[in-house]
Amino acid sequence: MKSILTLSAVLAATTLGAHAATFYTIAGVTTTNVNTNFYPSANLIQGSGVGFDAAAPHNQLGTAAQSPTFTWVTDNRNGANDYYNAGGSIPILTFDLGSDVLLSEISTWGYADGNTNGAKDFSLRFATSAEGTGGFGTSILYNPVFEATFATAPRDSNVFSQNVTARYVQMTITDNWRGLQGAIPGGDRVGLGEVAFAMVPEPSSALLGCAALALLVHRRRR
Repeated sequence: MKSILTLSAVLAATTLGAHAATFYTIAGVTTTNVNTNFYPSANLIQGSGVGFDAAAPHNQLGTAAQSPTFTWVTDNRNGANDYYNAGGSIPILTFDLGSDVLLSEISTWGYADGNTNGAKDFSLRFATSAEGTGGFGTSILYNPVFEATFATAPRDSNVFSQNVTARYVQMTITDNWRGLQGAIPGGDRVGLGEVAFAMVPEPSSALLGCAALALLVHRRRR
C-alpha cells in the first residue's frame, strides 16, 4: 500500500509541475467587418515571450493596455459613443494556424483596464486546411460561445467542450464591456490584447513511466 501511495504522490507532483502552457505559433490574422483598425490586428499574435509571458500565469507583456504596439482595437463608428449601437457589421477576426492542429481552448488577454473597449462576448467557427477560409462550419459544426476577460494582465483560457482539428479559427465579437465596469468610460471601439491557442499536451514520458510502474506494483501485490 505504501508503494502505491508513493507512486500516486509522484504522479500528482508531476502533473502539478506541468502548469505552464505551450502555445501554437499563429501564422496570421485578418479582420473583416470593421471600418478600420486603429491599432493593427497583427499585435494579437505576438506570442509567448513577446505578447505574453511564457511562464504561468502567462501575464501580458510590454506596455500595458491600450498600446499601438501591443494591442489591437478598431476605430470608432463615426464618433459614436457605443460601437454596437452605431450600426454596421460586427468585428470578425480570422486566425491562421499554418496547418491543421488539435485545439482544445482559446486564450485571450484584455485590451485596457481604463476603458470598456475590450471585447466581451464572442463565438468561434473552425475550418480545415482543405476547406480554407470559405469553409467555416462545413465539416466542423462546433460553434462555441465565450466571454473574454476584462482585465489585461492574466491569461483567460476558455476550454472547449470538445477537441477540434482545424487550421483556421474565426472569432466573431458580438459585444464589448461598455456599461459593465462601473464608472469606467469607453465602449466606442472593440479591442483585445492578445489571442493564443495552447497546444494539446501529449502524455509525458515521466507520467507514462510512473503509470506503468504503478500498474506493475499493483499486479505484484495481487
